[in-house]
This record gives sequence, structure tokens and C-alpha cells, in this order.
Amino acid sequence: MIELSTARDLIAIFGVIAGFSYYVLTVRNTNRARKTQVVLTLSNMLFSELMNRNYLSLLSMQWEDFDDFCNKYDSTNNPDHFAIRWNLWKFYDNLGYMLNQNIVDTDMVYYLVGGPSFVQFWTKFKPIIIEQRKLYNDPDWFRWWEYLYTEVQKFREKKNLTDASLEKDVYVKEF
Repeated sequence: MIELSTARDLIAIFGVIAGFSYYVLTVRNTNRARKTQVVLTLSNMLFSELMNRNYLSLLSMQWEDFDDFCNKYDSTNNPDHFAIRWNLWKFYDNLGYMLNQNIVDTDMVYYLVGGPSFVQFWTKFKPIIIEQRKLYNDPDWFRWWEYLYTEVQKFREKKNLTDASLEKDVYVKEF
């Protein structure tokens, strides 16, 4: 027969195990809720009417080369367009940083921004960002946006959602 002290010790051990399990589940649910809240907030920002108009405005930009881009859209020549561009570029850069820091999950980010228009957006501005990295002597210039693009592409490949035509300027010309 089990002694009273042994039974008491077993009950205490099971109580500690139950308490620890409850704590782990609570932390997991809190983290999941936090990530979901972050994505909902980002989604509200990204899909606002103003952001959509700005996005379309940036997709409709056209230039021949980096010098032509600077002549048309540089902050000194076109400060309004620069402000629109900077907000969207920084949005993606910050989202990439949050993805890197595991604040958001890749699948959440993909379903937030991972469609063909996001791929087109990075593809359109990548040559400009590469040239700016050289100009400003800053190899980290918008590195988190590039990281975001790379992770989204990995996710697309994993889910077999890639399309070679996305790398071309197909969608941009429609706007």
C-alpha cells in the first residue's frame, strides 16, 4: 500500500507538471495571438486605400536607367514621389526584419504580401536599390526587404507557386 507521504509527493509532482504544462500552453497561445495581432495591424496598413493608390503609383513608374530614375524620382526632384516610395520600401524592409526576428511567420507574411504583385514590386526596384547601395556605400541598404523577397520566394517554391513570368515586367505594364 502507498504511504501517505508518497501519495502527497506524487500529488505535488503532478501539480507541478500540470502547472508547467499550463504555463507552456499559455505562452504559446500568447505568442500566437501576438503574431496574429501584428499581421492584422500590418494588413490594415498595407491594404488601406492610400497605400493601394501609392502602390499603384509606384508600379506605374517608368525609367530607362538609374540616372533617369534619379532625374524623375529623386527626393530633390520629386519629394512627393520619394515620400510615397520611402514609406512602402521601409514597410517591406521592416516586415523583412520582423520575419528575420521571428516576430511574424513566413506563411503569415506570404499570405499578407506574397502574391505576384509583391514579386513584381521587388523585381522592379531591385536594380535601383542595388545602385543605391553602391552610391551610398551601404551594402545593407534595404537588406531586410531583399531578405523578405528571398523568404517569400522560398515559400513559393516550397508550395510550388512560382512562375517564371513573375520575374518579367508583365504585370507592371498593365497599370
